[in-house]
Amino acid sequence: MRPAVVFVSARQPLTISRPERTVNPWVDEVRAMDLIDLMSTGAGQDAAALDRLRGIVALYDSEHTEVQDEALARAISFCGRQWGSYKAGLEALATRVENDGGDLIAVAMEALRLREEAEDPGGLIRAARGRREEAERIGGTMAALIARYGSAEAAATPTGEECQYIAATQHLADEDTADDPWGPLAGWSLPWHPLPETLATVVAGVRPVPTDICGARSEALQWNERKREYDELAGGQGDGALPTACAARYRLVEAMWRRDLPACSLEDLEARLDYWTTLGGEDGTGYAVVLEDVRRLPKGVIPPVADLGETTSERARRLKGEHPDWSLAQIGKALGISRQAVHKHLRRHLSD
Repeated sequence: MRPAVVFVSARQPLTISRPERTVNPWVDEVRAMDLIDLMSTGAGQDAAALDRLRGIVALYDSEHTEVQDEALARAISFCGRQWGSYKAGLEALATRVENDGGDLIAVAMEALRLREEAEDPGGLIRAARGRREEAERIGGTMAALIARYGSAEAAATPTGEECQYIAATQHLADEDTADDPWGPLAGWSLPWHPLPETLATVVAGVRPVPTDICGARSEALQWNERKREYDELAGGQGDGALPTACAARYRLVEAMWRRDLPACSLEDLEARLDYWTTLGGEDGTGYAVVLEDVRRLPKGVIPPVADLGETTSERARRLKGEHPDWSLAQIGKALGISRQAVHKHLRRHLSD
């Protein structure tokens, strides 16, 4: 048995083995699609060849990996015999698709995919496998959601907490979307648009707002997790959304986490840094926000950092000056040395 090597990409060759026998009927079906009789002549020859190639390429979407591999090997062999190369064959098929006509967008997309496959053999198969893996992942996530909520319908229904925000903001809804939890409120529905003051005031009054950055981060992460669940229920492509009132509350607490609340402790400062290192942009805004936090922190919240150039004797003298009531043992504990060593360093300073 001699393997055929197909360069799926510039970096990763895909080796396809051609076993003599198989127990998979799908592979047997692919092998049954043998080369057409190239001895025939006339205008029908190219059309028949393109029909055969199109049928082989259709198998790239198979659920069976071995069928995909066999189909790619067959297509490469077939294109080499008929058009001189795989790329030329796929280009010819793309042109055929365009000439056949039909829905303009669908035709353009299919022709584009075929030309991309011509430039990157195996790309269609990798995309199909990626979709299959994503579907399996979503299936696992859906199972977890159903286990948590009882059913997919229950998971897609606003929770009790969400209903509190929906009810509190219903008077801000448009008449034609009053019964739609995802409809606009006070003219607002797009999360990247500024939050209307009337809407912000209402959602801030449903439940107490966080008073520190750590609390704002905690609530924002909870809303973000619920948003992720709605995304999964919508297909896992980011198409899900929180009910509009909940999205407004999320926007409010996220702004508190981002910059609206001042840092009053090291924990707050760490929470702020967490936002700008995980969610913040790269335009430098985060540096200014964190710098302002550091300047506003009460004196002594951030412990002084000793100069890395200090000697042990200099550090001992500095600590004795900062804490004149400390014993030699306390200074030694801070420096990681014995009290006798502290005495030696301080005595050396006096003798100097």
